[in-house]
Amino acid sequence: MRRTIVALLLLAPGQAWCWGDEGHQTVARIAAAHLTDRARQAVANLLKQDAGFAAMGAAPPGTADALADTLAAAMARAAIWPDHMPGGKGATAPWHYIDIGLFEGPSHIAERCPAKNCIVGKMQEYLVNLKQHRPDGAWPESKELAFLIHFAGDIHQPLHCVSDADAGGNCVNVVGFEPMHNLHAVWDITLVNKLMARDGPGMISGMESRFRGKMRRWQDYGGIDKIAAESFDLAKSQVYGKARPRLPVIPEFIDVQPRNCATEAPESLREVKVDGPRSYGAKSVDVVRMQLYKGGVRLAAMLNAIYGN
Repeated sequence: MRRTIVALLLLAPGQAWCWGDEGHQTVARIAAAHLTDRARQAVANLLKQDAGFAAMGAAPPGTADALADTLAAAMARAAIWPDHMPGGKGATAPWHYIDIGLFEGPSHIAERCPAKNCIVGKMQEYLVNLKQHRPDGAWPESKELAFLIHFAGDIHQPLHCVSDADAGGNCVNVVGFEPMHNLHAVWDITLVNKLMARDGPGMISGMESRFRGKMRRWQDYGGIDKIAAESFDLAKSQVYGKARPRLPVIPEFIDVQPRNCATEAPESLREVKVDGPRSYGAKSVDVVRMQLYKGGVRLAAMLNAIYGN
């Protein structure tokens, strides 16, 4: 989840999170299917130490599919924990995103991640910690793994890697996709729901077939900062670039919190009402499908690198 969106607090629990719980769990289940045997066993051993993540799968105990099925269920539960922490996210809230100004671009990643207190910095940190079995002391190793699983989903949501002085789209009004009324919520929830309705129960298997020829290339992602830059580019071209009517590009960096849209976001942004159905149709759903799959197979590549040797 990027940040708590005040307008979504009236919705049912589980609907106010980045990609929705279902999106994060989809990323986790895709990753589970692409782990090496050693990585699968290591991740299973770590997650079963946490009662909140331990989960029974659907396969009968003792069958060949039992371990993989149970692991996928445990990873899916771990994937949503960072959005449902008792007492709220607190100091971990900035870890879920990085605000790269739409006007400036990915060359400013370091500047927009002070003290590594953003999604890029925390993912880099946890990749090292988990490899060395050296948690930072604030969280046990199982929780650091849960953060990594979750952030692999977050960083592939384009609006978690950009801001046009609008808190990653939270301050941009959208009509036609009720009950969602802002751009961030449309990409978090509305388009994910449309994907699930379109692809049905075979969504993940369909992704595997559709993207089989691209998986290896996507797994060679080059670094967490490269993923953030890729998501920024998608936000620029496929989110802001597709908005109708067009949104202004604010030519300076303004740090805006969702709860303060009315006072902190520029009026030129707030006065635009984006036509959701006109702006974000089938091609936008295709982007969401691609990003969820990328998140899953790249997470698998990360975990295989950590635990596969």
